[in-house]
Amino acid sequence: MRIYSLLPIALLTCLVGTPVLADSHGNFPGRGSKEAYDRSLQISVQALEASKRKDYQKAIELDNEAIAAYPCESQWYNNLGCHLRFIGKLEAAQKAEEQALVLEPTFVGAWIDLGVCFEKMSKLADAERSYRKAVEFDPKSYGALGDLGDILRQEGKLRGSSPVVVKCQKLS
Repeated sequence: MRIYSLLPIALLTCLVGTPVLADSHGNFPGRGSKEAYDRSLQISVQALEASKRKDYQKAIELDNEAIAAYPCESQWYNNLGCHLRFIGKLEAAQKAEEQALVLEPTFVGAWIDLGVCFEKMSKLADAERSYRKAVEFDPKSYGALGDLGDILRQEGKLRGSSPVVVKCQKLS
């Protein structure tokens, strides 16, 4: 499960589908050079600031710059995927989320965001698979469970109180 670091810059948000500033438990992940990572982190902060202003084009430019500076951080690809999705570039968003998952296959947020991409592209079976993967890696994820329940309803596989809905209620 992805653990988000609490950075003093107050840009961290853990809302599903929202780009976040995070790394491997608040520390340099150990791949590549620390200097490159630190540079990419600064760039990612700027991308998130642009995103807060809803300047998604600028955020995308900065996400790509952060990735170029340090391509080993899955969060940078996840942020890029979110920003691309916000402007309707769903196929590109899908590829960015898939790259995040290549780097970190258990990244629940990327599985959820990939599911959102598939859902927006009307690929409901793929969305369901993505949400199920998110639940597999974090069975208590409200976001994953809620999205899975929604997609099952859309697919006509769910009526009334399903095990997914009941599980969400037990967790609250």
